[in-house]
Amino acid sequence: MKKIITLLVTLIFTSSISAEDAKSYTQFDTFRFSVSGKNVKKLTKNMRKHIKKYHGEGAYYTRVFNVTSGEDVGKFVWVMGPTTFAEMDARPEDEDHDDDWADNIDPYLASYEHGEFWRTEEGLVIDNTPKDAGEPKFYNSRYFTVNAGEGERINGFFKQVKETLDKIGKTRFWAVMDNQFVQGNLNGRHMMAITAHDLWAVFDEDRKFEENFEAVHGEGSFKKFLTDYDEIFKNSWEEIIMINKEMSNM
Repeated sequence: MKKIITLLVTLIFTSSISAEDAKSYTQFDTFRFSVSGKNVKKLTKNMRKHIKKYHGEGAYYTRVFNVTSGEDVGKFVWVMGPTTFAEMDARPEDEDHDDDWADNIDPYLASYEHGEFWRTEEGLVIDNTPKDAGEPKFYNSRYFTVNAGEGERINGFFKQVKETLDKIGKTRFWAVMDNQFVQGNLNGRHMMAITAHDLWAVFDEDRKFEENFEAVHGEGSFKKFLTDYDEIFKNSWEEIIMINKEMSNM
């Protein structure tokens, strides 16, 4: 299970981790937070300084995103990585970092939510990002709650989606992510499929997914695909996130 949003950076490996081990998967450490309106300006300034000083590169490289559509609209998402668990262990104790967070970040946050590790599913990535391309304008994330006993069918289901998107040929970036720790049905954030976009107009396009799906998988196959969807997943929902350049020190 491997890599999310090309979101962000090439991994700079720490000296205590072999390159081979560090490349074994791609994973991001994330959490959500909210801020009261009166604290946004102060937090933005402090977060920018904190990220510049402590999270500017390597396994602890961080970007902050605004949630602009969906249930968590108005909240923020901290995305650190790509990083491995071994690199988390290798992180040195840093009292200065912790004090800076305690003094300049934590007092301005209203809440912390959804502390999660998202790992990309192997073989379920499309990356047609042009070389030297800048940050996409926004990302569209779709979360899935998986029904009990259906885990073994997930890879095959998303493989069909990937093959269809490859046929359509208009995807800049798409990846399927797995939430690494058990979330339960109340939370329900088991899987995520994320796409990168440069234009909102993409949502006005008819990419003829059903037509292309059957061109790849055979006539009548789309009906079974919809049945599989209902059997594998209990729930799904979407959101849009956009990078907060000020907080992210960009």
